[in-house]
Amino acid sequence: MPSIQLYSAGAGRASGQMTSFRAFSQAGISQYILFMKKFMILCALPIAIAGAYGDVYAISNLNESPSEQEGWVWEAFADRVMGGKSELANPVIMESDDGQKALLLAGRVITKGGGFIQVRLRHEKGKFDASAYSGIEIEVDARTPNSWYVFVRTRDNFFPWSYYRAQFTPLPERSVIRIPWNAFAAESTGRKAIRPEYLSSIGIVAAFEDFNAYMRIYRVGLYR
Repeated sequence: MPSIQLYSAGAGRASGQMTSFRAFSQAGISQYILFMKKFMILCALPIAIAGAYGDVYAISNLNESPSEQEGWVWEAFADRVMGGKSELANPVIMESDDGQKALLLAGRVITKGGGFIQVRLRHEKGKFDASAYSGIEIEVDARTPNSWYVFVRTRDNFFPWSYYRAQFTPLPERSVIRIPWNAFAAESTGRKAIRPEYLSSIGIVAAFEDFNAYMRIYRVGLYR
């Protein structure tokens, strides 16, 4: 069974400033989230300890300027456009005691009527060739483990409710988590194995459990 790798990277207290997000159309959101509540039962994946960063391509590093690679944009949305009640706080840039910046994903997840909040990186051309890499790497911390996921979409995901997902458990201290391609499970997708050469978006999602979400995202990238 594929394993998710996790190792510590440090931590700190934060204070915030606003960051801007690309607008996500109302129609697009409505289509995408209309069927999200169908997937309330998702399997967890085992976690293993890793030892080193290796060769990493940072799609978004909040400590660099610009913080995203060319062609990638951040988007944020929740379930409220479909009548859900989850509350997404304004995404802000947080600065920790050691000067590290992070994007805040926070709010209240309410499963009745929906059940998710999300930030994601989307490629403007709809396709990015990630076939030279082994999987997704994120650097995050969270106040509680709860129910966190990485959602990936490729050109094989024809419908808004179609995606690949992997569950992970963050630590309260800043840590790096690696998720190999073969750890992602297909949802409403004919092709069960993800094709990274057609990567279109990477989302970090709090979902499918009632809880107060609070996660800081320092970096999202690909590892070899």
